[in-house]
Amino acid sequence: MTSSYIWVALLSAGIFGMVTVLDKRLASYDLPGLPAFYMGVMISLFSYATISLFLTGIPEDAPLGRLIVAGVSGLCWGGALGMMFWGYKLEEASRASAIIHTFPVFVAVLAVLFLGETLVAGQYIAITVVVAGAFTISVFGSRGGKVFRLNRALPILIGASMFTALGLLTGKYALEELPVWFVFSLRNYGMALMFAFLWRPGAFGQLFGALRSWRTLLLLFLAEFSLAPLAVMLNVTAISLGPVSLVSTMTATRPLFVFIYGTLLSTKAFPLLDEPLDPRTLAVKLVAIVMIVGGIAALTLL
Repeated sequence: MTSSYIWVALLSAGIFGMVTVLDKRLASYDLPGLPAFYMGVMISLFSYATISLFLTGIPEDAPLGRLIVAGVSGLCWGGALGMMFWGYKLEEASRASAIIHTFPVFVAVLAVLFLGETLVAGQYIAITVVVAGAFTISVFGSRGGKVFRLNRALPILIGASMFTALGLLTGKYALEELPVWFVFSLRNYGMALMFAFLWRPGAFGQLFGALRSWRTLLLLFLAEFSLAPLAVMLNVTAISLGPVSLVSTMTATRPLFVFIYGTLLSTKAFPLLDEPLDPRTLAVKLVAIVMIVGGIAALTLL
């Protein structure tokens, strides 16, 4: 087995990191509400799914079970994205991303429960480290010097993490017998369907009204019509090339990229976000992210 999937997955994580900070900016500052943001994402997902399906077509003799699972994978990814964006509205991008990317823990637990796999003692320790890291970044070192806090974003972000794990597992199953581009198309359709359910009256009017601003239009184009489709395609490719557990580990490095991008884009030189930059908060975030990523690597590689 080649290691190309590692570099593909890392590139996907790096691009997704930039998408995360741009989405945080859009959802929290540039668009009037989450429904308007959801509609912008839905348009992008539906457009790329249709283009992909038109170019590749439906594979002949595709197993019905795999088709259904590919659609379920898209719905799971849609649920994960919806909860993720909700979490971004309530929480700093770097904190939210770190909590969401505890999903390899859920992958491991689901594999034990449903696939008959077993975990060694070191892996249980790794799970404890990941959970401790997620708890640390959620409740300590908040803005304004408050040491302890716990808000309603935590269960929402944990839900996004669980749906991400389900999306990865079902996607890997579908890719065993279906082409990458076709699974990419079904995944996007599934996500678009989930976002369609989040439509609210006036959402499209709010979206198109906000897009009169050139900055909002540019950010949405970069995030959802350029970088996000590329990152999704790279992620699907990585899943098709390598073991889903190892791909999920590479994918879970996204919080490190979000931390770097979010910090840079909160400086006076690049004031796109407004994340706290005091040394204590940055130190807490960095330690917690290292705990999460390190624990995930140990969980997967032991």
